[in-house]
Amino acid sequence: MRGSLSKKKHIVNSFFFYLGLIIVFGLFLLLISFVNGYWYAYLVPVLCGGLLIALRRSVFWQKAWAFLCYALAIAISFTSLYFFRPVDNVSCGGTITREAIDFIIDLPIRDSNNNILTRGYTRNNSLWITPKDYKLTRTKLDGYLPVELLQRKDKSGDKVILHLHGGAYVIGYIDAYRQVALRYSRQSGGADVLSVDYRTAPEYTFPAALEDALKAWDWLLQKGYKEENIIIAGDSAGGNLALALTLKLRDADRPLPKALVLMSPWADMANQGPSHTHNQNKDPIFGNSKGIVNNVDGKSNPYAADNDVFNPYLSPVYAEYHDFPDMLIQVGTYEILESDSETIHQKALAKGVNVTLSKYEGMFHDFQLAGMLLPESRQAWKEVKEFIHSQFYE
Repeated sequence: MRGSLSKKKHIVNSFFFYLGLIIVFGLFLLLISFVNGYWYAYLVPVLCGGLLIALRRSVFWQKAWAFLCYALAIAISFTSLYFFRPVDNVSCGGTITREAIDFIIDLPIRDSNNNILTRGYTRNNSLWITPKDYKLTRTKLDGYLPVELLQRKDKSGDKVILHLHGGAYVIGYIDAYRQVALRYSRQSGGADVLSVDYRTAPEYTFPAALEDALKAWDWLLQKGYKEENIIIAGDSAGGNLALALTLKLRDADRPLPKALVLMSPWADMANQGPSHTHNQNKDPIFGNSKGIVNNVDGKSNPYAADNDVFNPYLSPVYAEYHDFPDMLIQVGTYEILESDSETIHQKALAKGVNVTLSKYEGMFHDFQLAGMLLPESRQAWKEVKEFIHSQFYE
């Protein structure tokens, strides 16, 4: 009887041992496949698993020693994931995140507008909680345009960041961007942040968003903020809008903002830049016809609609940049939009503008939204902090 129970216990223990082995090391193999590791990277977790099987029948497989052997095998496998990734100067986390995004974007979970998140969800289901040291004031300009003013409770400042969110002009203001607004405020030493939930396509096409951005700008001036104390910040479509708004102000001979912060600006809606071709197989979000950015001549771009995609207010890459304020431009080298930033940088430099272009190796579109999770996004926000402080306080 004892022998039978012992045999059953041995079978149960073996079952859970091999099940754990499959789960743990199968996960490592999956992660390695995400980062497209070298072939010998796959050997390490396989060898570690084989070593554990051998050690299980040895004198070392006892109590704490068994746990230690498992922990060492996992640590060695993780080390292989880190050291055997193809591009050494891209963080392991950044590589895994990029490839995970590529995997998720390929899943059949999009709505009719080619968005993973439906536009109704983004506008109607906010779960964001305002931090205790901040206050959030929501209002509608002219009764239709929602804006949110984020301010420190203990600080009445005269400096403000006009925050124009991304989302390819089809996604409204979402909680992820409320977190971005908070980060802008903290990184700027407590400046106010006005976020604009501008009208989006397909209901509203160009120039609806630009009109809304201009309305928000005028509202800030009416509230008493001075142009020299306003920085316009935008990512993706928001970067497009930040450039278009500044062009509109300049062409109307109006005072300009102090500076622009542009993260992966979508500035070439005609898709003529070289990266729209050579990054097709690299971009996890827009590559290989995944998104509206790379559709030919903007014909499938709901915001551009039937407008001329070479219009500088729609595609700022075709504008001239004389008399422009200082600019910080950030872009990832795996983006279809990489050349948008490069062209703006070159044209601005040619006109004597103080402009900085920072290219982040191996990074995907809007990687800055990862906040403090990735080394690259942390470095990007550190750069933003230094730039804003140089504009506001030096």
